[in-house]
Amino acid sequence: MEEALIDKVRMNIVLADVGQTPGLCPHSVVFGFNERRLAKRPLSFYEGAMHEALLEKYELKRYRAAIESVKTACLVGEVTTEQTESFCGGFPKVDPGFVWPRKDGYPLHFVAQMSCKDLGLNTPDSGSLLFFYDNRHAGYSPNDLGHAVVLHQQGERALTGGDLPTCEVKQFFGLMTARVQPKVYEKVSVRFRPGDCYPSLERNLIQFEDDGWEEAYSEFVYESSHDIQSGGYPHPIQSDCMEKDCVKAFSTGTPKDWRLFLQLFEVGDMRWGDAGALYWFILNEDLEKGRFDRVWMVTQCG
Repeated sequence: MEEALIDKVRMNIVLADVGQTPGLCPHSVVFGFNERRLAKRPLSFYEGAMHEALLEKYELKRYRAAIESVKTACLVGEVTTEQTESFCGGFPKVDPGFVWPRKDGYPLHFVAQMSCKDLGLNTPDSGSLLFFYDNRHAGYSPNDLGHAVVLHQQGERALTGGDLPTCEVKQFFGLMTARVQPKVYEKVSVRFRPGDCYPSLERNLIQFEDDGWEEAYSEFVYESSHDIQSGGYPHPIQSDCMEKDCVKAFSTGTPKDWRLFLQLFEVGDMRWGDAGALYWFILNEDLEKGRFDRVWMVTQCG
């Protein structure tokens, strides 16, 4: 989001705290007592203010009721400097007997470890979920099965570089052999909070009374999106029909039976193609049962 818009929202929130008109507040108010009060505001309060500012920015206030009617709740992951149980990159914490997942002999890349508590899971309600993926498959074909794996672990031991698996790959028409290991991404701590998200126009959930507002709404959705998200609507880079890929992969359920489990754009030094994102989906019934062997992942990039 544009820094100027963020500054405007922060200023107007402070002014509302002291009952002053925007533009007439002395610096002592902004950087004094009310700035400390502002810092204590719940993050959901900031998000609501940001969305209100975006509605104004894109002249969508007349459609506020329609837009608010299609929003849905989600969990938003935010990068933090604090030490947290949830994180992206680095090395996973595993249990005795852990076996590093592979696809066609290639070890998958470890992407994230998310605390079950942070994700609000009831089953299981302890430990963490480890997310792995294979960058050689995008999840568009059932033949990609095994390209994305989610494992539940209590996390008794943190792995190190010496624990990374290796596979040998023939190169140059079989004349040379290369040793391949999973990529280790920069570790980034993540904390979760409640949030909201909005559907893309492709889902046909919102209609405008006249023409010309679709582009403004798309920009609003883009600036309201989250790099790390669980639940709610995905924010697609390409087509918004990834649930259909899930149905096709397992021949199970309908698109409405699948939900976004984890959306991960590029954080830290992660790169998913050209400004891409990874989207994990899970069946609603599997999520309720704590079953993760039918999770499907789709990769999209610009």
